[in-house]
Amino acid sequence: MFDAHLHLRDARILPYHARFVRDALAAGVTACIDCASRPEEWNVEVRCALEVSTAFGLHPWFVSVACPDWLAFLECALRADTNALVGEIGLDGLRKTPDGGAAQCAAFRAQLALAVRLGRPVVLHGARAWGALLRELEPWADRLPALLLHGVAFPPDLLAHPVLRRPNVWFGVGGALLNPAAQTLPRLAAAIPLDRLLVETDSPDQLPFGGEPFVLGQYRALLNSPANLPLVLRALSELRGVPFPELAALTAANAQDFLSAGR
Repeated sequence: MFDAHLHLRDARILPYHARFVRDALAAGVTACIDCASRPEEWNVEVRCALEVSTAFGLHPWFVSVACPDWLAFLECALRADTNALVGEIGLDGLRKTPDGGAAQCAAFRAQLALAVRLGRPVVLHGARAWGALLRELEPWADRLPALLLHGVAFPPDLLAHPVLRRPNVWFGVGGALLNPAAQTLPRLAAAIPLDRLLVETDSPDQLPFGGEPFVLGQYRALLNSPANLPLVLRALSELRGVPFPELAALTAANAQDFLSAGR
């Protein structure tokens, strides 16, 4: 199984990293996209038994606290790893900012320009800002090798948007699908083309309903783990009417297609 979005460099799990990875392997997760989403994570080295594809980017949550030379630092990190993706970048509507998101937009455009210049696929964040994100993407979409929309949660009719109809756009569905109150996401997950569907945990965040929390030390914390990826796949399997092993293989192949796009 391939977890298309997690955060191996998150400071909360670094002291427990070996167990975090061991739990993932025990659950059948063998590969992932690891997003280093703030400057202090870009120089953290991660070695583990998972097959890791790395992404470097400035998450919109951290734009206001990033060091002034973050963009130059990001370019250095990307040039040092010629296989690295750009991400997780984008716009966020969950956390309001006094400037109305102007700084987020500026950082997003700067990173899109960097991704175009280096020819790298992009991992995108658009929580409660998908419409604005797509408007910002339109001038760039033709010049980017591939796009992965992480944690998708928008009305299914948005799939008709010209950017999202492109064959080099993939969609990551996560643990929110297991929320019994979810209404929009199941309809969206049922409509995403199967050849562009990916699964993810966003761990150590987004613990899904019914998932097993990752335990830190002696305390039971509400952190997520890639070991919960089979729950997402099982829910998708039932929703799409595709047998679990077939869907696991399909989404893993889709992830490899995304990673190799434009290469």
